[in-house]
Amino acid sequence: MLGNFGAIFTFRCKSFWVRVVCSLVVLPGATTVNAAPIAWEHVENPHVRAAQYDGLMGDPFAAITQLLADQKQGRVSSRSAQAQLVLGGLYLSYGSHHKAADIFKALGESNQSQGVRDQAWYSLARAQYQRGQGREALKSLQRIVGSLPDEAQQERLLLSSMLLMEQQRYDEAVINLKQLGKKSFVQQLSEKSVWATYGRFNLGVALFRQGHEQEGRKMLEELGAMSVSDEEGHSLRDKANLTLAYDYLSKQEPDKAQQYFVKTRLQGPMSSKALLGLGRVYSAREQHKKSLVPWLKLIKRDASDPSVQDALLAVPFAFGKLNAYKQALQYYQDALASYKRELEQVNKAKDTVNNGVLVDSLVRTIGSQSRDEQWLMSSLPDTPGGRYLWQLFATHEFQASLTDYAQVRLSLGKLEQWSSEIDDGSDMAPRQKRAMSKRISKLQSKLVGLINQLRDHLKELSLKELENRKQRLVSYAADARFSMAQLYDYAAKRWGDGG
Repeated sequence: MLGNFGAIFTFRCKSFWVRVVCSLVVLPGATTVNAAPIAWEHVENPHVRAAQYDGLMGDPFAAITQLLADQKQGRVSSRSAQAQLVLGGLYLSYGSHHKAADIFKALGESNQSQGVRDQAWYSLARAQYQRGQGREALKSLQRIVGSLPDEAQQERLLLSSMLLMEQQRYDEAVINLKQLGKKSFVQQLSEKSVWATYGRFNLGVALFRQGHEQEGRKMLEELGAMSVSDEEGHSLRDKANLTLAYDYLSKQEPDKAQQYFVKTRLQGPMSSKALLGLGRVYSAREQHKKSLVPWLKLIKRDASDPSVQDALLAVPFAFGKLNAYKQALQYYQDALASYKRELEQVNKAKDTVNNGVLVDSLVRTIGSQSRDEQWLMSSLPDTPGGRYLWQLFATHEFQASLTDYAQVRLSLGKLEQWSSEIDDGSDMAPRQKRAMSKRISKLQSKLVGLINQLRDHLKELSLKELENRKQRLVSYAADARFSMAQLYDYAAKRWGDGG
Protein backbone atom coordinates (compact mmCIF):
# COMPACT_ATOMS: atom_id res chain seq x y z
CA MET A 1 0.00 0.00 0.00
CA LEU A 2 1.37 3.37 -1.08
CA GLY A 3 4.65 1.68 -1.91
CA ASN A 4 5.03 3.35 -5.27
CA PHE A 5 4.50 6.83 -3.87
CA GLY A 6 6.96 6.04 -1.10
CA ALA A 7 9.56 5.32 -3.77
CA ILE A 8 8.70 8.56 -5.57
CA PHE A 9 9.03 10.58 -2.38
CA THR A 10 12.30 8.93 -1.39
CA PHE A 11 13.75 9.66 -4.81
CA ARG A 12 12.70 13.30 -4.59
CA CYS A 13 14.34 13.71 -1.20
CA LYS A 14 17.58 12.03 -2.24
CA SER A 15 17.88 14.21 -5.34
CA PHE A 16 17.14 17.26 -3.20
CA TRP A 17 20.69 17.07 -1.79
CA VAL A 18 22.05 17.62 -5.30
CA ARG A 19 19.68 20.56 -5.87
CA VAL A 20 20.63 22.12 -2.53
CA VAL A 21 24.38 21.95 -3.15
CA CYS A 22 24.03 23.16 -6.75
CA SER A 23 22.03 26.18 -5.61
CA LEU A 24 24.35 27.24 -2.80
CA VAL A 25 27.55 28.23 -4.63
CA VAL A 26 27.59 31.92 -3.80
CA LEU A 27 29.20 35.32 -4.09
CA PRO A 28 28.92 38.03 -1.42
CA GLY A 29 26.27 40.69 -1.62
CA ALA A 30 22.85 40.39 -3.15
CA THR A 31 23.46 39.16 -6.65
CA THR A 32 24.90 41.90 -8.80
CA VAL A 33 28.60 42.49 -9.37
CA ASN A 34 28.77 46.25 -9.69
CA ALA A 35 31.37 48.14 -11.63
CA ALA A 36 34.68 48.47 -9.83
CA PRO A 37 36.33 51.79 -10.65
CA ILE A 38 40.03 52.12 -9.98
CA ALA A 39 40.95 53.47 -6.57
CA TRP A 40 40.07 57.15 -6.10
CA GLU A 41 43.49 58.10 -4.82
CA HIS A 42 45.11 56.78 -8.03
CA VAL A 43 43.10 59.06 -10.33
CA GLU A 44 45.25 62.11 -11.10
CA ASN A 45 43.30 64.12 -13.68
CA PRO A 46 40.61 66.25 -11.95
CA HIS A 47 38.21 65.82 -14.88
CA VAL A 48 38.48 62.03 -14.61
CA ARG A 49 37.98 62.30 -10.86
CA ALA A 50 34.86 64.41 -11.44
CA ALA A 51 33.45 61.81 -13.86
CA GLN A 52 34.18 59.05 -11.41
CA TYR A 53 32.47 61.00 -8.65
CA ASP A 54 29.33 61.49 -10.77
CA GLY A 55 29.31 57.77 -11.47
CA LEU A 56 29.60 56.92 -7.80
CA MET A 57 26.73 59.31 -7.08
CA GLY A 58 24.49 57.26 -9.35
CA ASP A 59 24.55 59.26 -12.60
CA PRO A 60 26.81 57.30 -14.99
CA PHE A 61 25.13 58.76 -18.09
CA ALA A 62 26.11 62.32 -17.15
CA ALA A 63 29.58 61.11 -16.17
CA ILE A 64 30.10 59.34 -19.52
CA THR A 65 28.85 62.35 -21.49
CA GLN A 66 31.13 64.76 -19.65
CA LEU A 67 34.19 62.51 -19.81
CA LEU A 68 33.78 61.97 -23.56
CA ALA A 69 33.39 65.74 -24.02
CA ASP A 70 36.54 66.33 -21.95
CA GLN A 71 38.44 63.88 -24.15
CA LYS A 72 37.19 65.50 -27.35
CA GLN A 73 38.16 68.98 -26.13
CA GLY A 74 41.63 67.82 -25.04
CA ARG A 75 41.17 68.20 -21.28
CA VAL A 76 41.65 64.43 -20.89
CA SER A 77 43.99 62.37 -23.06
CA SER A 78 42.19 59.60 -24.94
CA ARG A 79 45.29 57.45 -24.34
CA SER A 80 45.12 57.81 -20.57
CA ALA A 81 44.81 54.36 -18.98
CA GLN A 82 43.11 55.86 -15.93
CA ALA A 83 40.53 57.63 -18.06
CA GLN A 84 39.83 54.47 -20.08
CA LEU A 85 39.46 52.32 -16.96
CA VAL A 86 37.08 54.84 -15.43
CA LEU A 87 35.14 55.19 -18.69
CA GLY A 88 34.82 51.42 -18.98
CA GLY A 89 33.59 51.22 -15.39
CA LEU A 90 31.03 53.94 -16.08
CA TYR A 91 29.74 52.12 -19.16
CA LEU A 92 29.46 48.97 -17.06
CA SER A 93 27.50 50.85 -14.38
CA TYR A 94 25.25 52.29 -17.07
CA GLY A 95 24.56 48.86 -18.51
CA SER A 96 26.50 49.26 -21.76
CA HIS A 97 28.38 46.01 -21.31
CA HIS A 98 29.54 45.77 -24.93
CA LYS A 99 31.19 49.22 -24.86
CA ALA A 100 32.77 48.46 -21.49
CA ALA A 101 34.08 45.13 -22.77
CA ASP A 102 35.59 46.73 -25.87
CA ILE A 103 37.46 49.28 -23.73
CA PHE A 104 38.76 46.71 -21.25
CA LYS A 105 39.83 44.24 -23.95
CA ALA A 106 41.73 46.96 -25.84
CA LEU A 107 43.54 47.94 -22.63
CA GLY A 108 44.31 44.33 -21.78
CA GLU A 109 45.95 43.82 -25.17
CA SER A 110 47.75 47.20 -25.15
CA ASN A 111 51.36 48.00 -24.25
CA GLN A 112 50.33 49.62 -20.97
CA SER A 113 51.95 48.55 -17.70
CA GLN A 114 51.23 45.06 -16.38
CA GLY A 115 49.17 46.50 -13.53
CA VAL A 116 46.89 48.34 -15.96
CA ARG A 117 46.51 45.27 -18.16
CA ASP A 118 45.67 43.12 -15.14
CA GLN A 119 43.07 45.65 -14.00
CA ALA A 120 41.60 45.67 -17.51
CA TRP A 121 41.32 41.87 -17.69
CA TYR A 122 39.72 41.83 -14.25
CA SER A 123 37.19 44.48 -15.28
CA LEU A 124 36.50 42.67 -18.57
CA ALA A 125 35.83 39.45 -16.67
CA ARG A 126 33.29 41.24 -14.49
CA ALA A 127 31.55 42.66 -17.57
CA GLN A 128 31.47 39.23 -19.20
CA TYR A 129 30.18 37.63 -16.02
CA GLN A 130 27.32 40.12 -15.85
CA ARG A 131 26.42 39.24 -19.44
CA GLY A 132 26.27 35.52 -18.58
CA GLN A 133 29.50 34.72 -20.45
CA GLY A 134 31.05 32.48 -17.82
CA ARG A 135 33.65 30.77 -20.01
CA GLU A 136 34.85 34.06 -21.48
CA ALA A 137 35.02 35.62 -17.99
CA LEU A 138 37.18 32.75 -16.75
CA LYS A 139 39.56 33.14 -19.71
CA SER A 140 39.91 36.85 -18.95
CA LEU A 141 40.63 36.18 -15.28
CA GLN A 142 43.28 33.65 -16.25
CA ARG A 143 45.11 36.31 -18.28
CA ILE A 144 45.88 38.25 -15.10
CA VAL A 145 49.57 37.88 -14.33
CA GLY A 146 50.12 39.61 -10.99
CA SER A 147 48.10 40.13 -7.83
CA LEU A 148 45.35 42.71 -7.77
CA PRO A 149 44.94 45.12 -4.85
CA ASP A 150 43.18 43.92 -1.70
CA GLU A 151 39.49 43.23 -2.24
CA ALA A 152 39.79 42.90 -6.02
CA GLN A 153 42.21 39.99 -5.56
CA GLN A 154 39.80 38.23 -3.24
CA GLU A 155 36.90 38.71 -5.64
CA ARG A 156 39.06 37.49 -8.52
CA LEU A 157 39.86 34.25 -6.68
CA LEU A 158 36.27 33.67 -5.58
CA LEU A 159 34.79 34.43 -9.00
CA SER A 160 37.39 32.24 -10.72
CA SER A 161 36.64 29.34 -8.42
CA MET A 162 32.90 29.67 -8.91
CA LEU A 163 33.29 29.67 -12.69
CA LEU A 164 35.57 26.65 -12.49
CA MET A 165 33.00 24.82 -10.39
CA GLU A 166 30.34 25.56 -13.00
CA GLN A 167 32.57 23.68 -15.47
CA GLN A 168 33.05 20.87 -12.90
CA ARG A 169 36.77 21.67 -12.68
CA TYR A 170 36.78 21.18 -8.93
CA ASP A 171 40.51 20.50 -8.49
CA GLU A 172 41.39 23.91 -9.95
CA ALA A 173 38.59 25.59 -8.00
CA VAL A 174 39.92 24.19 -4.74
CA ILE A 175 43.40 25.60 -5.47
CA ASN A 176 41.93 29.11 -5.93
CA LEU A 177 39.71 28.84 -2.88
CA LYS A 178 42.55 27.69 -0.67
CA GLN A 179 44.53 30.75 -1.78
CA LEU A 180 41.56 32.89 -0.82
CA GLY A 181 41.61 31.45 2.68
CA LYS A 182 45.24 32.29 3.31
CA LYS A 183 45.71 34.90 6.00
CA SER A 184 48.03 36.91 3.78
CA PHE A 185 44.95 37.87 1.81
CA VAL A 186 42.35 37.86 4.54
CA GLN A 187 44.29 40.09 6.89
CA GLN A 188 44.45 42.85 4.27
CA LEU A 189 40.80 43.54 5.07
CA SER A 190 40.05 41.75 8.33
CA GLU A 191 39.94 38.31 9.83
CA LYS A 192 36.24 38.27 8.98
CA SER A 193 36.58 39.22 5.32
CA VAL A 194 33.28 38.58 3.56
CA TRP A 195 35.12 37.30 0.47
CA ALA A 196 37.14 34.83 2.53
CA THR A 197 34.02 33.68 4.38
CA TYR A 198 32.13 33.00 1.16
CA GLY A 199 35.28 31.43 -0.23
CA ARG A 200 35.39 28.97 2.67
CA PHE A 201 31.77 28.05 2.04
CA ASN A 202 32.35 27.45 -1.66
CA LEU A 203 35.53 25.56 -0.82
CA GLY A 204 33.55 23.27 1.45
CA VAL A 205 31.07 22.57 -1.36
CA ALA A 206 33.89 22.07 -3.88
CA LEU A 207 35.64 19.60 -1.59
CA PHE A 208 32.40 17.63 -1.28
CA ARG A 209 32.10 17.43 -5.05
CA GLN A 210 35.78 16.57 -5.38
CA GLY A 211 35.36 13.60 -3.03
CA HIS A 212 37.20 15.08 -0.03
CA GLU A 213 34.12 14.90 2.17
CA GLN A 214 35.85 14.99 5.55
CA GLU A 215 37.75 18.16 4.72
CA GLY A 216 34.69 19.78 3.18
CA ARG A 217 32.47 18.79 6.09
CA LYS A 218 34.91 20.25 8.62
CA MET A 219 34.92 23.57 6.82
CA LEU A 220 31.11 23.71 6.60
CA GLU A 221 30.79 22.75 10.27
CA GLU A 222 32.98 25.70 11.23
CA LEU A 223 30.82 28.04 9.14
CA GLY A 224 27.64 26.50 10.53
CA ALA A 225 28.77 27.26 14.07
CA MET A 226 30.27 30.72 13.48
CA SER A 227 29.10 33.78 15.39
CA VAL A 228 27.24 36.21 13.13
CA SER A 229 25.55 39.58 13.56
CA ASP A 230 23.98 40.43 10.19
CA GLU A 231 21.46 38.84 7.83
CA GLU A 232 24.11 37.88 5.30
CA GLY A 233 26.03 35.98 7.97
CA HIS A 234 22.88 34.26 9.24
CA SER A 235 21.97 33.21 5.71
CA LEU A 236 25.42 31.79 5.02
CA ARG A 237 25.39 29.88 8.31
CA ASP A 238 21.98 28.42 7.44
CA LYS A 239 23.26 27.34 4.03
CA ALA A 240 26.24 25.58 5.58
CA ASN A 241 24.05 23.68 8.06
CA LEU A 242 21.51 22.82 5.37
CA THR A 243 24.23 21.46 3.09
CA LEU A 244 25.50 19.22 5.88
CA ALA A 245 21.99 18.11 6.83
CA TYR A 246 21.02 17.02 3.33
CA ASP A 247 24.36 15.30 2.86
CA TYR A 248 23.73 13.11 5.91
CA LEU A 249 20.14 12.55 4.82
CA SER A 250 21.33 11.33 1.41
CA LYS A 251 23.63 8.89 3.23
CA GLN A 252 20.71 7.48 5.24
CA GLU A 253 22.00 8.99 8.50
CA PRO A 254 18.89 10.84 9.74
CA ASP A 255 20.16 11.30 13.31
CA LYS A 256 23.19 13.25 12.16
CA ALA A 257 21.09 15.16 9.62
CA GLN A 258 18.70 16.28 12.36
CA GLN A 259 21.52 17.97 14.28
CA TYR A 260 22.02 20.39 11.38
CA PHE A 261 18.40 20.85 10.37
CA VAL A 262 17.55 22.13 13.85
CA LYS A 263 20.40 24.67 13.62
CA THR A 264 18.77 26.30 10.58
CA ARG A 265 16.49 29.22 11.37
CA LEU A 266 12.78 28.54 10.94
CA GLN A 267 12.09 32.10 9.77
CA GLY A 268 14.99 32.64 7.38
CA PRO A 269 15.14 32.12 3.61
CA MET A 270 16.30 28.52 4.09
CA SER A 271 13.54 27.63 6.57
CA SER A 272 11.25 25.87 4.08
CA LYS A 273 14.04 23.53 3.00
CA ALA A 274 14.86 22.91 6.67
CA LEU A 275 11.25 22.03 7.57
CA LEU A 276 10.97 19.70 4.60
CA GLY A 277 14.22 17.98 5.52
CA LEU A 278 13.36 17.72 9.22
CA GLY A 279 10.14 15.91 8.34
CA ARG A 280 12.16 13.60 6.10
CA VAL A 281 14.40 12.79 9.08
CA TYR A 282 11.45 11.58 11.12
CA SER A 283 10.02 9.74 8.13
CA ALA A 284 13.32 7.88 7.61
CA ARG A 285 13.09 6.74 11.25
CA GLU A 286 9.49 5.59 10.69
CA GLN A 287 8.32 8.32 13.09
CA HIS A 288 5.55 9.42 10.75
CA LYS A 289 3.52 11.16 13.42
CA LYS A 290 6.48 13.40 14.21
CA SER A 291 7.17 14.01 10.52
CA LEU A 292 3.72 15.60 10.25
CA VAL A 293 4.65 18.41 12.66
CA PRO A 294 7.11 20.26 10.35
CA TRP A 295 5.28 19.25 7.18
CA LEU A 296 1.88 20.49 8.37
CA LYS A 297 3.55 23.76 9.31
CA LEU A 298 5.21 23.96 5.91
CA ILE A 299 2.07 23.44 3.80
CA LYS A 300 0.56 26.59 5.32
CA ARG A 301 3.18 28.66 3.50
CA ASP A 302 3.13 30.07 -0.03
CA ALA A 303 2.28 27.21 -2.40
CA SER A 304 4.55 28.67 -5.10
CA ASP A 305 7.55 27.53 -3.02
CA PRO A 306 8.89 24.18 -4.37
CA SER A 307 9.50 22.96 -0.80
CA VAL A 308 5.85 23.59 0.04
CA GLN A 309 4.83 21.70 -3.08
CA ASP A 310 6.97 18.76 -1.92
CA ALA A 311 5.34 18.89 1.51
CA LEU A 312 1.83 18.85 0.04
CA LEU A 313 2.56 15.29 -1.08
CA ALA A 314 4.60 14.38 1.98
CA VAL A 315 1.72 15.04 4.42
CA PRO A 316 -0.75 12.51 2.92
CA PHE A 317 2.13 10.06 2.53
CA ALA A 318 2.68 10.23 6.30
CA PHE A 319 -1.04 9.82 7.03
CA GLY A 320 -1.07 6.78 4.77
CA LYS A 321 1.83 5.27 6.73
CA LEU A 322 -0.23 5.84 9.89
CA ASN A 323 -3.19 3.99 8.29
CA ALA A 324 -5.21 7.23 8.46
CA TYR A 325 -6.55 6.74 4.96
CA LYS A 326 -9.39 9.26 5.09
CA GLN A 327 -6.99 12.01 6.15
CA ALA A 328 -4.51 10.87 3.49
CA LEU A 329 -7.17 11.05 0.81
CA GLN A 330 -8.30 14.49 1.96
CA TYR A 331 -4.77 15.88 1.89
CA TYR A 332 -4.14 14.37 -1.55
CA GLN A 333 -7.29 16.12 -2.75
CA ASP A 334 -6.11 19.35 -1.13
CA ALA A 335 -2.71 18.95 -2.78
CA LEU A 336 -4.26 18.37 -6.18
CA ALA A 337 -6.49 21.42 -5.77
CA SER A 338 -3.46 23.49 -4.76
CA TYR A 339 -1.48 22.36 -7.80
CA LYS A 340 -4.40 23.26 -10.07
CA ARG A 341 -4.60 26.75 -8.53
CA GLU A 342 -0.86 27.21 -8.96
CA LEU A 343 -1.07 26.09 -12.59
CA GLU A 344 -3.72 28.75 -13.18
CA GLN A 345 -1.45 31.35 -11.59
CA VAL A 346 1.48 30.24 -13.74
CA ASN A 347 -0.67 30.70 -16.84
CA LYS A 348 -1.64 34.19 -15.62
CA ALA A 349 2.04 34.91 -15.03
CA LYS A 350 2.73 33.95 -18.64
CA ASP A 351 0.12 36.48 -19.71
CA THR A 352 1.84 39.25 -17.70
CA VAL A 353 5.12 38.33 -19.37
CA ASN A 354 3.67 38.18 -22.88
CA ASN A 355 1.88 41.53 -22.61
CA GLY A 356 4.91 43.28 -21.08
CA VAL A 357 3.27 44.11 -17.73
CA LEU A 358 5.84 42.22 -15.65
CA VAL A 359 8.92 43.80 -17.22
CA ASP A 360 7.45 47.30 -17.04
CA SER A 361 6.56 46.75 -13.37
CA LEU A 362 10.12 45.64 -12.62
CA VAL A 363 11.57 48.65 -14.43
CA ARG A 364 9.40 50.98 -12.35
CA THR A 365 10.44 49.16 -9.19
CA ILE A 366 14.19 49.44 -9.73
CA GLY A 367 13.76 53.00 -11.00
CA SER A 368 12.26 54.03 -7.67
CA GLN A 369 15.08 52.49 -5.61
CA SER A 370 18.59 53.65 -4.88
CA ARG A 371 21.50 51.51 -6.08
CA ASP A 372 21.96 50.06 -2.58
CA GLU A 373 18.29 49.15 -2.30
CA GLN A 374 17.86 47.45 -5.65
CA TRP A 375 16.56 43.89 -5.72
CA LEU A 376 15.11 43.81 -2.24
CA MET A 377 12.58 41.01 -2.49
CA SER A 378 10.01 42.95 -0.47
CA SER A 379 10.01 45.60 -3.19
CA LEU A 380 9.25 43.31 -6.12
CA PRO A 381 6.03 44.15 -7.98
CA ASP A 382 2.85 42.43 -6.85
CA THR A 383 2.11 40.54 -10.06
CA PRO A 384 1.52 36.81 -10.65
CA GLY A 385 4.96 36.56 -12.18
CA GLY A 386 6.59 38.03 -9.08
CA ARG A 387 5.69 34.92 -7.08
CA TYR A 388 7.11 32.44 -9.56
CA LEU A 389 10.09 34.27 -10.98
CA TRP A 390 11.91 35.49 -7.88
CA GLN A 391 14.66 32.90 -8.37
CA LEU A 392 15.07 34.10 -11.95
CA PHE A 393 15.08 37.73 -10.76
CA ALA A 394 18.07 36.89 -8.57
CA THR A 395 20.26 35.68 -11.45
CA HIS A 396 22.99 37.88 -12.90
CA GLU A 397 21.77 37.40 -16.46
CA PHE A 398 18.24 38.59 -15.71
CA GLN A 399 19.35 41.52 -13.55
CA ALA A 400 21.93 42.69 -16.09
CA SER A 401 19.44 42.43 -18.95
CA LEU A 402 16.74 44.25 -16.99
CA THR A 403 19.17 47.00 -15.95
CA ASP A 404 20.26 47.39 -19.58
CA TYR A 405 16.61 47.61 -20.61
CA ALA A 406 15.86 50.29 -18.02
CA GLN A 407 18.95 52.32 -18.94
CA VAL A 408 18.27 52.17 -22.69
CA ARG A 409 14.70 53.31 -22.13
CA LEU A 410 16.04 56.19 -20.05
CA SER A 411 18.48 57.10 -22.82
CA LEU A 412 15.66 57.08 -25.35
CA GLY A 413 13.72 59.50 -23.16
CA LYS A 414 16.71 61.83 -22.96
CA LEU A 415 17.08 61.78 -26.73
CA GLU A 416 13.43 62.70 -27.12
CA GLN A 417 13.97 65.58 -24.70
CA TRP A 418 17.00 66.80 -26.63
CA SER A 419 15.10 66.55 -29.91
CA SER A 420 12.36 68.72 -28.47
CA GLU A 421 14.89 71.27 -27.21
CA ILE A 422 16.53 71.45 -30.65
CA ASP A 423 13.17 72.01 -32.33
CA ASP A 424 12.39 74.81 -29.89
CA GLY A 425 15.86 76.37 -29.98
CA SER A 426 16.23 79.71 -31.73
CA ASP A 427 20.01 80.20 -31.39
CA MET A 428 20.99 77.33 -33.72
CA ALA A 429 21.45 77.59 -37.46
CA PRO A 430 18.89 75.65 -39.57
CA ARG A 431 21.60 73.42 -41.08
CA GLN A 432 22.96 72.64 -37.62
CA LYS A 433 19.44 71.83 -36.41
CA ARG A 434 18.91 69.43 -39.28
CA ALA A 435 22.24 67.71 -38.69
CA MET A 436 21.60 67.29 -34.97
CA SER A 437 18.03 66.10 -35.56
CA LYS A 438 19.28 63.55 -38.08
CA ARG A 439 21.85 62.19 -35.62
CA ILE A 440 19.30 62.00 -32.83
CA SER A 441 16.81 60.25 -35.12
CA LYS A 442 19.44 57.68 -36.06
CA LEU A 443 20.29 57.04 -32.41
CA GLN A 444 16.62 56.74 -31.52
CA SER A 445 16.17 54.09 -34.18
CA LYS A 446 19.10 52.08 -32.79
CA LEU A 447 17.81 52.37 -29.23
CA VAL A 448 14.31 51.25 -30.19
CA GLY A 449 15.81 48.16 -31.83
CA LEU A 450 17.92 47.46 -28.74
CA ILE A 451 14.90 47.90 -26.46
CA ASN A 452 12.99 45.33 -28.49
CA GLN A 453 15.90 42.86 -28.33
CA LEU A 454 16.26 43.22 -24.57
CA ARG A 455 12.50 42.93 -24.02
CA ASP A 456 12.42 39.74 -26.09
CA HIS A 457 15.36 38.31 -24.13
CA LEU A 458 13.72 39.05 -20.78
CA LYS A 459 10.50 37.52 -22.07
CA GLU A 460 12.34 34.40 -23.22
CA LEU A 461 14.05 33.95 -19.83
CA SER A 462 10.79 34.44 -17.94
CA LEU A 463 8.73 32.08 -20.11
CA LYS A 464 11.38 29.37 -19.85
CA GLU A 465 11.34 29.60 -16.05
CA LEU A 466 7.53 29.55 -15.98
CA GLU A 467 7.44 26.50 -18.24
CA ASN A 468 9.79 24.69 -15.85
CA ARG A 469 7.45 25.63 -13.00
CA LYS A 470 4.48 24.36 -14.98
CA GLN A 471 6.09 20.99 -15.73
CA ARG A 472 6.99 20.56 -12.07
CA LEU A 473 3.37 21.21 -11.03
CA VAL A 474 2.07 18.84 -13.70
CA SER A 475 4.38 16.15 -12.34
CA TYR A 476 3.21 16.74 -8.78
CA ALA A 477 -0.44 16.65 -9.85
CA ALA A 478 0.18 13.31 -11.59
CA ASP A 479 1.77 11.92 -8.41
CA ALA A 480 -1.22 13.07 -6.37
CA ARG A 481 -3.71 11.46 -8.78
CA PHE A 482 -1.73 8.21 -8.83
CA SER A 483 -1.62 8.01 -5.03
CA MET A 484 -5.32 8.79 -4.80
CA ALA A 485 -6.01 5.95 -7.26
CA GLN A 486 -3.96 3.65 -5.04
CA LEU A 487 -6.07 4.64 -2.06
CA TYR A 488 -9.34 4.03 -3.89
CA ASP A 489 -8.05 0.67 -5.13
CA TYR A 490 -6.97 -0.33 -1.64
CA ALA A 491 -10.34 0.69 -0.20
CA ALA A 492 -12.22 -1.27 -2.83
CA LYS A 493 -10.20 -4.40 -2.17
CA ARG A 494 -10.46 -4.11 1.61
CA TRP A 495 -14.07 -2.99 2.06
CA GLY A 496 -15.63 -3.69 -1.29
CA ASP A 497 -17.65 -1.28 -3.42
CA GLY A 498 -19.90 -0.43 -0.49
CA GLY A 499 -16.94 0.47 1.80
